[in-house]
Amino acid sequence: MIAHKNIIKDICRLVFWYPVRWFILALSFKGAYWLGGVMGYADYILSGRARIGKMRSIISDVLGKGEEESEMIVRQNLQNHLRNVVELIKYPQLNAQSIGSLVHLDGRGNLDSSLKNGKGVILLTAHFGAKQFSQIVLGLYGYAINQINYHMSEDELTYVQKHISQKNRIEIETMIPTNFISAKSFMRPVITCLKNNEALIIAGDGIGLKKHMDDSYMPVEFLGKKMLFPTNVVSLAKRTGALVVPVFVVRENFKHRIFFETPLNADHEPDNLLVMKYAGLLEKYIRQHPSMWELWEEFDKNVLLVNPPESSSGAQFNTLKPDVRF
Repeated sequence: MIAHKNIIKDICRLVFWYPVRWFILALSFKGAYWLGGVMGYADYILSGRARIGKMRSIISDVLGKGEEESEMIVRQNLQNHLRNVVELIKYPQLNAQSIGSLVHLDGRGNLDSSLKNGKGVILLTAHFGAKQFSQIVLGLYGYAINQINYHMSEDELTYVQKHISQKNRIEIETMIPTNFISAKSFMRPVITCLKNNEALIIAGDGIGLKKHMDDSYMPVEFLGKKMLFPTNVVSLAKRTGALVVPVFVVRENFKHRIFFETPLNADHEPDNLLVMKYAGLLEKYIRQHPSMWELWEEFDKNVLLVNPPESSSGAQFNTLKPDVRF
């Protein structure tokens, strides 16, 4: 979801982190879910009609929904986003005892059996549902979890985003049982964690920022369009022997259901087919729960999509080298 820069948003960010954050810490997880919904509705009301209209038009075009239903999906989408933000603040308060009442794991055996391979597991998530919830759940359940993450650079942020929002997010990350590996760093820690038979979380639908996409992205048929998907995960899986397990977190009110899909073996799949299989799974979940995907606003030719003439030629995979940054 695009981080919009304007004075009203910055004022809201200041109010959110001080003092709303302190209030959130005193709430139950259910209360945080309720507050996130209220804040998401306020975001829907305060957002410019051009932004809301763009998202509504994209959803209507892609899913064949009427204007009223598409508008509802936009509102629910913004509410889901704010619930994710609010719940993130609560993550450090969770423990192995309390987490069980908030989540149900479907297909956990797919993760466990993949780890028995002894070469690590790549968990392919997406900007979908409570996208950061799987890391805290698995960490509390005793799995060694690593995640490739990306923090926007200073020139992409306002003063408040840099010194308040991002600073507090990074502090929260240090308090949860996950080892974060910067997407801007070299790949040695990535290879090491898989060699140690640990789990590595990567966003299968990419970074969502076109200027940070390199030529390792390839166009894939997705939701009736051609969307750019990252392919480095395939090269990484081939290099390490790690199995790839697609993971999707579906929100069920203030609780969550995590689905671990059947593992994909990069050694047994053509490169483009593995990426297309993942894209097909993601599309299935988005069609079932359209309000939970956070990249609707970016789903146009200026960001995630390519024009038909460009897509027809395809894209070449880059083989990862030791000095290549993610």
